[in-house]
Amino acid sequence: MHRVIYQLLKSLTQEDKKTAGVYLDFVEDSNVDNDKSYIVYSLQSSNPKYEFEYSRDIYQVSVYSTSLEHALTLQKKIGKYFNSLKKKIDNIEICGCDISNESPFSYR
Repeated sequence: MHRVIYQLLKSLTQEDKKTAGVYLDFVEDSNVDNDKSYIVYSLQSSNPKYEFEYSRDIYQVSVYSTSLEHALTLQKKIGKYFNSLKKKIDNIEICGCDISNESPFSYR
């Protein structure tokens, strides 16, 4: 499943120079866990990085961009694809973030 999600995100952002990265935040409901399943997808590798850990449902897909407007447009595009995966993936929330307000370790 990780590879499928990576390929989908990569194809959507392939020619997009403004997108810095995409992450998926796996949590159950909105409660933060200690189960070590927080996954960050860079667009350079299909291997997810387990940097923080929560539970197993995809809760959030965030797009980092130099332009907030661009991130919001891209999130809608990604959202169309994820809508068809709702039977497999629950609790999907898609957010756009202005990268100028984010540090490499600040994901929210």
